[in-house]
Amino acid sequence: MRFNLDPRSRLPSLKMVFVVIIAVLIVSTAIIRYYDNKSWIDSFFLVIDSMTHAHFGTYPEATTTKFLMVFLTVFGYGLLIYFISFLVEFFVSGQLMEVMGMRRIDKEIGRMMDHIILCGYGRVGSVVGTELSDNKIPFVVIDKDNDIVEKLRSEGVHALWGDATDVSLLKEAGIDRASFLVTVLGDDSETIVAILTAKEAKPSIRIIARSSREEMAKRMFQIGAERIILPEFVGGQEIAQSILNKQLCKNKGLFTEDDLL
Repeated sequence: MRFNLDPRSRLPSLKMVFVVIIAVLIVSTAIIRYYDNKSWIDSFFLVIDSMTHAHFGTYPEATTTKFLMVFLTVFGYGLLIYFISFLVEFFVSGQLMEVMGMRRIDKEIGRMMDHIILCGYGRVGSVVGTELSDNKIPFVVIDKDNDIVEKLRSEGVHALWGDATDVSLLKEAGIDRASFLVTVLGDDSETIVAILTAKEAKPSIRIIARSSREEMAKRMFQIGAERIILPEFVGGQEIAQSILNKQLCKNKGLFTEDDLL
């Protein structure tokens, strides 16, 4: 089971509470005005009096209105307290700034053209991301690990939290304007679903995928992948070539000890 850790997911709840409070104020004011024959201002004043427990000393006359006041005293007050505590938590926890930061990222992604969508930022994905960054190629990362996404955002990388098989998330990443989609998810079955989803969102998107098995790579070609990388196969070839050539040199990912120091 996946939980949505995106702070923006809390905004609908906040908006809903706000809408309910406004609806309670309007409906209650109208009821008091109708049954007690008071002005709009006096009716609204009674509603606020009950919801805030201010006890200004004004009380309704009609029985229906009295029952309404009891309801507002219990339900309305609790709703108001919940709304205020929600706001305080939202501001104090820094989630408001995070939401604003996410909206800035969304706007920047919305202006991207011919960028790369990088699905997965594990061992292989991080290498791809570093190379793209070093070569000033714009890209957007999609990853299911919220810690990774937050770290990337703090470093100024455009990153989105979620599942690369979610077509709405791919659209948020600007797949309609992207030139390539690179999927290095580490799980072949998940990669296949991601390829199918990407092709559904944009049939012309060019896809480079990572696969761990040759038979799965063939399947990926069949459903629209343009290039398939098998890290174990490529690594094995490089090791064999280094032995056949009787030399160890930095070439296509082959490192000596000095290279890693």
